[in-house]
Amino acid sequence: MPLTVAVTGQILIHGPLDLSGEGQREVRDFLKADIAFGNLEATVEPTGDAGGAWPTKTKTLHLASPEALASVRELGFDAVTHANNHAFDLGPPGIAATRAAAEAAGLKLAGSGADIDEAAAPAVVPGPGRSLAVFSVDLGPQPDINYASTDRAGISPLRMKRTVIVPPTEFETLQRIASSLGDDKRAVARAAVGYDIGTRPGLEVFGTPVALGDEIGARWSADEKDMQRLTAGIAAAKAAGHLAAVAVHGHHWDSNWKVTPDWLLDLCRSLIDDGADLILGTGAPVMQPIAFYRGRAIIPGLGNFIFHTRRPETYDEKGVDVWRSAAIRLTLADDGSCQRLMLLPLAVGRPATVGQPHGPAPLHGRDADEIRDRAFSGIAAADSHLIL
Repeated sequence: MPLTVAVTGQILIHGPLDLSGEGQREVRDFLKADIAFGNLEATVEPTGDAGGAWPTKTKTLHLASPEALASVRELGFDAVTHANNHAFDLGPPGIAATRAAAEAAGLKLAGSGADIDEAAAPAVVPGPGRSLAVFSVDLGPQPDINYASTDRAGISPLRMKRTVIVPPTEFETLQRIASSLGDDKRAVARAAVGYDIGTRPGLEVFGTPVALGDEIGARWSADEKDMQRLTAGIAAAKAAGHLAAVAVHGHHWDSNWKVTPDWLLDLCRSLIDDGADLILGTGAPVMQPIAFYRGRAIIPGLGNFIFHTRRPETYDEKGVDVWRSAAIRLTLADDGSCQRLMLLPLAVGRPATVGQPHGPAPLHGRDADEIRDRAFSGIAAADSHLIL
């Protein structure tokens, strides 16, 4: 039996939404799939005896009320992913409060938890035939303290590392700089006493590994342990009979936020090779083109669904397209391949200057056409029949 899955851009929400409008009703109707999920980019503030939280950063906290999560559930979401850069805004108490508020609202949550096992575990959402296991990972860059471990709460990592490639002449120059500054000797001394753990690159300049090559470039790779954890989870989910979706969130953006970096598409394709049936990406606050690989949908960047930013004027002044996006509804075959993809262009839910903010609403006319054109600009002719 086919499974319908609805996904959206990031849900950066502070308080409950006004969902009384006709536009919000249309969005709710579109999200009425067997399973709907999106990325919750906020943390719930602990209250009462569950307090003890404090900010873990000096600016840009995004705190959601329990009532905000109830609004997310009212819109039709079954699950939220939570491995992102705002999940740890209040440290471990915020992680616990967010999981509790999601459960109280009737939402399953993946990507954060009391330890790495809980954070890495998928949210398994039952469907009419097959269930969907939703995994959530953060690609970085983030401080290590934000990532869960065996004895610390946090989010689930899939840390991406960049190695800079340079020709021999530039390599020798960088070697000379590192040696002149004493960076190479300091690295050896730190490693000798166990301060730095793990394999170190032959040359590291200002914290970046450097390798020899024919021309200047970059090579991206995932942390091996993080990738092994994720692929083992996907394999276990598939063995249990579930379809598998992976939500990836990261801030290694291209200079043009509307463009998906090639390495990210490579990562998405490798996850499909490892058994994933759907990839949903968030991070950059603008929408990026959809792609297909082996019949599976790669949605590398859906921008925003709700965006309660504290600096809307800045985005408006710079002309950054953060207020237009889309919701997507897919029909997945029993083997996980995509049979059909529908897209609803959206006006993103904005912060309100007075009163309650409204939820997202459909776009029309030229705005809707531009969002469709951007979303489908990378679709190969062989996959065009999947689009409705």
